[in-house]
Amino acid sequence: MTAVREERIARELRRLRGKYTSADVQRALGITPSKLSRIESCKVRPSSQDVRRLATFYGADADAVERLAEAAEDLKRPVWWTEFIGPDWSEALAYHLDLESEATRIDSWTIDLVPGLLQTRDYSAALMTSRVDVPSEQLERRLALRERRQERVRNGTLELWAILSEAVLCGQIGGPDVLRGQLEYLAEPPANVTVQILPFTAGAHSGLGTSFHLLAFADWPTVGYQDTIQQGLYYDDPDVVNGLTRTIDDVRATALSPSASREMLARRATELKGE
Repeated sequence: MTAVREERIARELRRLRGKYTSADVQRALGITPSKLSRIESCKVRPSSQDVRRLATFYGADADAVERLAEAAEDLKRPVWWTEFIGPDWSEALAYHLDLESEATRIDSWTIDLVPGLLQTRDYSAALMTSRVDVPSEQLERRLALRERRQERVRNGTLELWAILSEAVLCGQIGGPDVLRGQLEYLAEPPANVTVQILPFTAGAHSGLGTSFHLLAFADWPTVGYQDTIQQGLYYDDPDVVNGLTRTIDDVRATALSPSASREMLARRATELKGE
């Protein structure tokens, strides 16, 4: 799996190359066709020197050359999640964090859980300890990472639109008190967060049976994501992404309005006080 930042550089170099063949590049710069192919397919991280030479040869203007070279240099710098790496770390998680960090908007449709970026600490902890006995140090690291990921929600730099099945309001993750706290938070979300509830009374709809998320970027095609017990599944095929977009738009149109959804969330939270 390739980081968005690397893909962005590779895509721009492919675009700039235009009419030039790999043989042209080798004659002019001494970069072999195999190395050029690895750079353009993200099989190897390009050096800022190679990026600068390639972009200059392709005829990019000085500002574009420096932007690309700086982006390549930036790949060497530690990413923010380095401090959270532990025994349970995986490259798949790093890839997801890279996508999430670059996204400008995430649309979610979930049938049984609150999306991670909107979970309260207690709700997250209940989920993280539900399947296995998680050591306390590992649990704290996971919770700290979750809270760090949520910073963009709190500071307004990430737009979220979450559509939840009414079933999410019924599954007592962590017990009634934990669920109540979670629903109270969703009933009064930050300004950059929109929450809708799809009630049971909606009947059949195109989103039945699966949860998924769509990550949109300022200068990158939308990516679809589904979480599974084993691993996350990512979709960048335009036809698949378009299908997911149609589904989430259909669910969005069928769900309660944001204001009616907030009322339902607040009402359910009040009911939980007596349970």
